[in-house]
Amino acid sequence: MTSPLPPPGRADRATKRAVSRHPAVARIDLSRLRDNYRALRLHAGPRAVIPVLKANAYGHGAAASAKALEALSPAMIAVAYVDEAVSLRQAGVTAPLLVLTGFAPEQVDDLFTFDLTPVVSTPEQVAVLANLPEDARRGRLSIHVKADTGMSRLGFPLRDLEPAVHRLEDSEQVEIDGLMTHLSAADEDAGETERQLDAFDEAVFRLQTLGVRPGLIHAANSAGLAFVRDTHTAVRPGLLLYGVKPQPLGPLIDVQPVMEVRARVSLVKDIPPRARVSYGGHYVAGAEGARIATVNAGYADGLPRTNAMREGGFVRFRGQTLKVAGTVCMDLTMLDASGDRTLRAGDEVTILGDSPDAWTVASWAGTNAWQALTAIGPRVPRRYFLDGREVGDDLAPLA
Repeated sequence: MTSPLPPPGRADRATKRAVSRHPAVARIDLSRLRDNYRALRLHAGPRAVIPVLKANAYGHGAAASAKALEALSPAMIAVAYVDEAVSLRQAGVTAPLLVLTGFAPEQVDDLFTFDLTPVVSTPEQVAVLANLPEDARRGRLSIHVKADTGMSRLGFPLRDLEPAVHRLEDSEQVEIDGLMTHLSAADEDAGETERQLDAFDEAVFRLQTLGVRPGLIHAANSAGLAFVRDTHTAVRPGLLLYGVKPQPLGPLIDVQPVMEVRARVSLVKDIPPRARVSYGGHYVAGAEGARIATVNAGYADGLPRTNAMREGGFVRFRGQTLKVAGTVCMDLTMLDASGDRTLRAGDEVTILGDSPDAWTVASWAGTNAWQALTAIGPRVPRRYFLDGREVGDDLAPLA
């Protein structure tokens, strides 16, 4: 026979206590987020800044990040999917929301109900909007149109852009307020980026000849904002917003990492000479043995389980570097603490933040900083700090 469920209040309190005891935590500095946004806005000059908060704000927590940025009056906030935008509305976010991948036909009502601005980038989306039944109660739907200038992902090639815009303009329910494209290699290939920007300029010109003059015209992502010529009337930074610079690193914009992930040490012990550590026994203690610390975080929490991590991975403790010892496990990671006799069970080590930063962790995983950030697992609780005080995801100070 199953036990009865506790009263709702008791269950909520128990859940909060359990989360607070989780041995790994991501600390999100919302003051840094705001400072980064201000730096981007300064660099952008007269162009509007549309911060990108897709994928749970790159793992940082979309609701708290959006509310922190709302106070700075961004032109819009961008997410990837309708459900992400709806979640922000339900969390109380009132800023204009741009949905970068558009919508499915069954989500049209959500666009109106939650006052969302979709990016229209497929013939199917055009067909849906061109055939909307007129309903004065719903008002007009603001949209952005996406041109494909070389990413070959979503968007209309130039040959298809004008017919798509003609169909959309015929709808009484639709207002084209933006035109966008996406740069595929702004951090890698200056020549290709210039070709894309030239193609986008042509797209803007073609719309203007049709009498369509969107207020927000945007192409530049973080790398585009940092490395290429000023473009159009708005920019869409993502990675830079979270304090991580595109590579090759540029000196143009001073930002600081927003997320710091810490994990608790559960055990420190001395092991004998030639003892093996972790799965596969790839780490072997030397002739004098080793001091091994077990940390409560593993690959389910975002640490890479790769040969590069096993051979060169490290964490930081009080300014010192502690190397990973052996294979990263799902829930635990072992460290060689032989050089630091002060480390004790209950201490916290930094597994991502200022050091090691997202690009360093990405190098161990054979990936990029975007994936290193979004890989921080959902079981790692996010704790938010603003002006030196801990706050909830509604930015209310915690007792």
